[in-house]
Amino acid sequence: MMILHPMEARSCCLRGEGMFNLFDNQNTTDFQFLLDQIGSDVTINAATPVKAIITNTTLNQNFDDRKISTLSPLQRGDIVIFNGIKYMIINAINDKRYNKYKGIMRRLTHSIIVNSSCRFFSLDSFIITSNLGVIDGQVLALSDGEIHVYFSHYCVNSDLKIGDRFLLDGQAFKVTGIDTFSKQGIVILTCDKDQINPATDDVEHEIAGGYACPVNIANDTTTVYVGSTMQLTWTSTDDAPVVFESSNPDVATVDAQGLVTGVGEGIATITIQNATNEFITDSVTVTVEEVPEVKTITLTPNTMPIDEIKAGQSKTYTATVYQGATSTDDLVNWSLYGDDQMSSTTLATITAQDGTTCTIKANSNQQYGYIQLKAELIDDPSVFVWQRIRIRSLF
Repeated sequence: MMILHPMEARSCCLRGEGMFNLFDNQNTTDFQFLLDQIGSDVTINAATPVKAIITNTTLNQNFDDRKISTLSPLQRGDIVIFNGIKYMIINAINDKRYNKYKGIMRRLTHSIIVNSSCRFFSLDSFIITSNLGVIDGQVLALSDGEIHVYFSHYCVNSDLKIGDRFLLDGQAFKVTGIDTFSKQGIVILTCDKDQINPATDDVEHEIAGGYACPVNIANDTTTVYVGSTMQLTWTSTDDAPVVFESSNPDVATVDAQGLVTGVGEGIATITIQNATNEFITDSVTVTVEEVPEVKTITLTPNTMPIDEIKAGQSKTYTATVYQGATSTDDLVNWSLYGDDQMSSTTLATITAQDGTTCTIKANSNQQYGYIQLKAELIDDPSVFVWQRIRIRSLF
């Protein structure tokens, strides 16, 4: 009978008809078998779910720490979601151990919103204080002193700065130090207690300075035509980024710069929002109407031809204003010019006029040529018509 050395016996397990070695550093097949049998589904940095073996640890009783083993790469600062709960890898991962990645992950017990010049960063974190452990999100109760906030560097870039503030459990804190180097992959904020200002701090939503970062649309309720655009006039405190949204894109759309486009008849509400804080908004109501039909003016003479008056004779012109194909009650102004449509004329004069008719008499001084008669809407001078008229001899 063959007697195995104790270490050889420890390294051998039966699987089917063969043997596998848990201590084979170059073979992942055996560990993959364990993952398939007892592994849990986790996501790392919001990527595709992977299998990992999660076990408890007694390294720190004040925190919910777990050991993680997986074939997927791990780095300090990685965010792991396990059973719907967020954890962060807190130890440095230098390389694979036994051909797999192993690390310690800590539950992120707090979610804070840091205000940095009206740019709001939502950070899942764990907190260490000088005189209080934080277990499973228990409430902080500090009379004074400082706290240290730990979060992944993947969550925020370098925009955070000294003096930024946040609210947590009814207390205000101010950032006094930012450490991005001592634990690569993790950002550590040193924070002191601060005073809450009810006039500027949105205590209800735990957003420091939330009331001091308004966005505003200057336009009142307004109208835009189908197919036309209108630029909103808006401001954002500290030029914080904003997003726009239409309550009814079938009526009106809005782009990233606040340019509204009419799509179909109806009413839509256009909302501007601080891009990093959903509670900071303003809005305007936009009514979209079909494009009105263009108004035109038609001139009709009392005698034909329309474009000729003989010396010493008169002709009366009647102006009819149409909107599309329908006549309106709009009135016009009349004026008479030389053939250049600018200078005065001695060839004819207006002898009578009202809002709809105009009588012109050609002078009998043997001066002949052309004149220009203009009729324009009283309510909208941009709508007008010219009639060129020849002044000729009687015979």
